[in-house]
Amino acid sequence: MRSVEYESSPAEVRQFALVQIAVTAVFLVLLFFMFGGSDADYPPIWLVVVLVALVGAGSFLSERVWLSASPLPADAGPDELRGEAVNIFAAQTVRKLMYCEAPILIAVVVTFTSGYGGWPLVVTGFPGLLVLTWEVWPSLRNTSLTAAMLDSQGAESQLVESFLES
Repeated sequence: MRSVEYESSPAEVRQFALVQIAVTAVFLVLLFFMFGGSDADYPPIWLVVVLVALVGAGSFLSERVWLSASPLPADAGPDELRGEAVNIFAAQTVRKLMYCEAPILIAVVVTFTSGYGGWPLVVTGFPGLLVLTWEVWPSLRNTSLTAAMLDSQGAESQLVESFLES
């Protein structure tokens, strides 16, 4: 299944990832203090386990996104392959973002509907932000995993090189 294409460059993907990580962190800190920080009671252990399990589920789903990339044709031109690879990686970055943000948004809903102050944001936000950064940032690991799928039928997408050069 081919990912939805996004016309983008490696610099735009990096900028997108950086903005999303920063906005999420600022949003969590503001909400934490808006709800009184840690002045409220700590949530029950079952709620903590559920919130952390949601972060784990989001991480699991994000880790599988790179597997959805269809191999690129080996007979296409190098510039075309390189552009297509970056566009596919950008689409995967958006999907990973959605999977990583979902548990954080559920924690925001729990924060609004419960009397536990900012604790649900701390419980989900810290590990959620770590997972978000790990999955969304176009690191050598993330670009290599996608490149392995794209190049599996002999194509030379040069996805890793695209991100190393910019």
